[in-house]
Amino acid sequence: MSPKLTKAEQTRRTRRAILNRARHLFATQGYAATGTEAIISDLGITRGALYHQFSDKLGVFKAVVVEAYGEITVHIRTRIEPLKTNWEQLVVGCQAFLEVAQQEELRRLVFIEAPAVLAADSLIEIDQYGFGLLQESIQLVVAEGDLKVVDAEGFAHLVNGALNELAAWVAQSEDPQRLETAQQLIEALLIRHRS
Repeated sequence: MSPKLTKAEQTRRTRRAILNRARHLFATQGYAATGTEAIISDLGITRGALYHQFSDKLGVFKAVVVEAYGEITVHIRTRIEPLKTNWEQLVVGCQAFLEVAQQEELRRLVFIEAPAVLAADSLIEIDQYGFGLLQESIQLVVAEGDLKVVDAEGFAHLVNGALNELAAWVAQSEDPQRLETAQQLIEALLIRHRS
């Protein structure tokens, strides 16, 4: 006989089940085509349980996107960890961000659905951690004298904007050449400012 779950564990499992199901539906059908009934239908939970966990469908979507951004950060960290210099980490980290734009589920969630569904200020808030890492990386490279820019914070915004636009461009096509081109473009932007 299995032990009875605590209320907190039941709540955690319900939340996880909703997020997993919603993520699959948002990534395959899109936000607009996914109703709350579709999210809960195979889970054996009520709409009230969904609303207890999340205020509405938008709340579920935002939670899914927050997790997706977390996965992007893990992907970038994994790619840059073995690198020895801050310069290499900056370049490869930017290129790794662009790689995500061709990973099917993340591509649709982050670069197609999220900008269409979430307000710009919500996206900025969700991306604060990732932007912070980029800004810190640029500041390190500037401090080491490997990057010469007018202002490190402003340059971080410039690179972040370029990355987001390039990622959206890559996400619109499954052509691997687009990804390669985007990676070359971001590297060229960084090299242009290298000391």
